[in-house]
Amino acid sequence: MKNIITYILLILSFYSHASYFNHPNANEVIDELVEVHGFDASYVKDVFENATKQQKIIDSISSPAEFTWTWERYKKLFIEDKRIINGKKFIRNNIETLEKAEQEFGVPKEIIVAILGVETRYGKIMGSYRVIDSLMTLGFDYPRRSKFFKDEIVKFFLLTRNNNLDIFEIKGSYAGAMGYGQFISSSYMAYAIDFDGDKSVDLFSSVDDAIGSIANYLKVHGWKRDGKIVSEVYLNNVREIYEPKDSLSKFIPLSFNEEGNDLYFIGDDNFIAITKYNRSHFYAMAVYYLSEEYKK
Repeated sequence: MKNIITYILLILSFYSHASYFNHPNANEVIDELVEVHGFDASYVKDVFENATKQQKIIDSISSPAEFTWTWERYKKLFIEDKRIINGKKFIRNNIETLEKAEQEFGVPKEIIVAILGVETRYGKIMGSYRVIDSLMTLGFDYPRRSKFFKDEIVKFFLLTRNNNLDIFEIKGSYAGAMGYGQFISSSYMAYAIDFDGDKSVDLFSSVDDAIGSIANYLKVHGWKRDGKIVSEVYLNNVREIYEPKDSLSKFIPLSFNEEGNDLYFIGDDNFIAITKYNRSHFYAMAVYYLSEEYKK
């Protein structure tokens, strides 16, 4: 009986660590990599066989803080003294690049730095998961968004090849976001720019490239130079307080509960642009609040 139990456990262990190369839904992605993008079949097989499923990744993406925490808890995490102090220091140390980005893209330096502060504490915490593990896990073991992440797998292969990166060494978030500004592979390829003039787009070690890329991302996604971000309003006098500019194309009503009080805001185009970086209203408001703290 003991031998049978041991055998069953070994079989279960094998299937729980089975290679993604043999996953029933992997053929389409493998074929695209080899036949469409010209990757060597043995290389693709090696990557798929060495990627590892991480249950923590599935657990994390299933209950993100932006959609499971209260606003007060979320705000407290990001609007705190150490992050504010380090943000002001980051601005001082990178003022020339930040002002260059502000002039070129119309995005205030405080917003750029706030995104860096929320995403990675200004580059100090860029993620501990191997990106290839994150993408394989979500592409093949998270049905809800498998199509999206299977496409990100292909983009990640291309990104690492185009930039001479070791596909096994790149680490990021549980969702496969990388570098100072936590760009996913498709965003890295579409919106990241060379802002330091070295003819390379490096979001892992070039602060200048990270600053320029965040500004470029926001501009492409609708940021309006000198536009509003949010305006606080009251239920009975929204029309008196809030006057949208003629150039405004979008706005959204917002509400947050702080200390038992309901607060109401109108988010303009620029607030919506921040939600393109992360679709959570909590995230966008935290970025806004943090950017305001830098000005004090």
